[in-house]
Amino acid sequence: MKQRPAVLVVDDEQKMCLSVKTMLENRGLDVEVATSGKTAMETIGQKEFDLFLLDIFIPDIDGFGLMERILAKRPEAPVVLMTGDASVDSAVHALKRGAHDYLRKPFEAEDLEKTINNALRQRKLLEKTRIMEDRLKVSEKRFRFMIQNSPDMIYTLDKRGNFTFVNEAATDLFGYHTTDLIGKHYRSILYEDDIARSRWRFNERRTGERATAGFELRLKPGPRIKATEGKKPAYAVVELNATGMYRRESARGPRVQVGTYGVARDTTYRKALETQLIQAKKMEAIGNLAGGLAHDFNNLLMGVQGVVSLMRLKMEPDNPFLKQVRTIEQYVQDGAGLTRQLLTLAKGGALEIKPTDVNELIRKQSRMFGRTRKEITIAEDLVPVVLPVLADSSQIEQVLLNLYVNAGHAMPEGGRIAIKTENIYLSHEHMLIGSTHLKPGRHVKITVSDTGIGMDEKTLERIFDPFFTTKQFGKGSGLGLYVAYGIIKNHGGFIQVVSKQRVGTTFTIYLPATERRTARVEKPSLQKILGRETILLVDDEEKVLTVCGDSMKLLGYTVYTADSGDKALGIFSKNAEAIDVVVLDMIMPGISGKETYRRLKQIDPQVRVLLASGYAMEGQAEEILKEGCAAFIQKPFKIEQLSLTIQEIMDTSCRIG
Repeated sequence: MKQRPAVLVVDDEQKMCLSVKTMLENRGLDVEVATSGKTAMETIGQKEFDLFLLDIFIPDIDGFGLMERILAKRPEAPVVLMTGDASVDSAVHALKRGAHDYLRKPFEAEDLEKTINNALRQRKLLEKTRIMEDRLKVSEKRFRFMIQNSPDMIYTLDKRGNFTFVNEAATDLFGYHTTDLIGKHYRSILYEDDIARSRWRFNERRTGERATAGFELRLKPGPRIKATEGKKPAYAVVELNATGMYRRESARGPRVQVGTYGVARDTTYRKALETQLIQAKKMEAIGNLAGGLAHDFNNLLMGVQGVVSLMRLKMEPDNPFLKQVRTIEQYVQDGAGLTRQLLTLAKGGALEIKPTDVNELIRKQSRMFGRTRKEITIAEDLVPVVLPVLADSSQIEQVLLNLYVNAGHAMPEGGRIAIKTENIYLSHEHMLIGSTHLKPGRHVKITVSDTGIGMDEKTLERIFDPFFTTKQFGKGSGLGLYVAYGIIKNHGGFIQVVSKQRVGTTFTIYLPATERRTARVEKPSLQKILGRETILLVDDEEKVLTVCGDSMKLLGYTVYTADSGDKALGIFSKNAEAIDVVVLDMIMPGISGKETYRRLKQIDPQVRVLLASGYAMEGQAEEILKEGCAAFIQKPFKIEQLSLTIQEIMDTSCRIG
């Protein structure tokens, strides 16, 4: 049931109150009366009223005073004043003091009804307006909260392209406070190379499906941007969505453009992740191809090395061709070094991981390179006590050498190389330096800078690609930085590069530190070792079997050979007690080296197996070593290396026995 409007009539004349009450009740209103100001105030305290009809002349409180008290409690309530002594001045005075209307006694019922209805309509309109205003305030508050707490930069431009609003995200993301941008043209924050192509994008005029969506551009860092590792980023990559803002100047007038509304989402980190993912996939694909080629090439080198070793073993020390034979051996080792670099990237995994002092490696490589390029000054700024890192020292030396050589090529007439080491702690915030696999914690940071010719952006994008080189044909393989990238990645680190043409290039390397201490280990020198043991050589390459077998026989070994896993198992099952060591190739047709090893173990659980492969020590080889295999040797190897490794296996088994 609809509630009737409530009216309070206040007049010191009882008859007047009852007369007005009757008229209004006949028109469906809920009416209360009071004959004094005191009674009126008591009644107001007990009930809510929609309208007040007050006589001006009331003995205890006049109508004006009573109206002021009512409006103090209910400012939106309409008040109609009544008096028999009316004039224009008194009416104006009543309206100025807050009355909704003014009635002169005596008045007709129609005049009273008209005044009351008008006042009630006005009250309803005011209530609706207040409700709409409250809703608008809530909506505006909610909208402002959403805008200011959005993770994206939200902005509006006027039709000239000047900022009229920017939310707080602009400060956190790009370093621009509202005061830095309001009234400024949008071009002031665009990266210089993107200004031309961003016209009519950042200040979009179109709407609907034709408006700008997913447009990528770069913004310059603002004055309040936070520096990472002491450096401010060159730009931020954003994804832009923008649309034109229009309004009508009149109900039937045309729509007029008043500006642009846009949202800029920071995609810098996402782009870095996408770039790294593409780079990682590319490295993996090329690495797999390179690994297969390197394995086959190592087998060819093994054949050459075997023949050369056999020739050298048969030569007297004064043989005039001994020098040439050793030169061939050096060429084989150079070729093996190249394939070793490819293998490092093909499957990952450093070969001799141990706690390493990178300062020592830097000093060593600086001396070596400095002797070859005396026109280049090498300045070292090494932290006095550098944190140890778990690394293969030879591979880190390779990285340093590759960076030195790269710097040397950039400074053909001489220059300066500055190398610096720092102990740093990387937090989660520092992960934005661009790496997807660096973990928070202590790291060693190595910085190598040169004063060379620098690189443009297109060159920087391909700097770590295999076989990419800016040098003339025949002057470089294009593998140096590719190898450096793979080695650092395999060590759980990260390498990045910044460069500017005619200024120079800086490579920065991050390597995770370890709690383990560095230890000096003296490597045994290779020498001709005579043997008395019986060995079983297993390899599917006939040339490897022939030359290795003949060479080992010259050293005094008794040798069985097998060109497949099946033949090896047959020979071993008949001669298990006599065979001291099995030299087993990993990659063979038919029964693989892995399966052959496991079947040998079934025949003799104590069998000593030396794995030999053109691949690096990873994957299947690493798995077999964990199962108890004695040792691993990588092709191509010298016969002295093979003999020494066999002797170490025998010595170890004797100590254990």
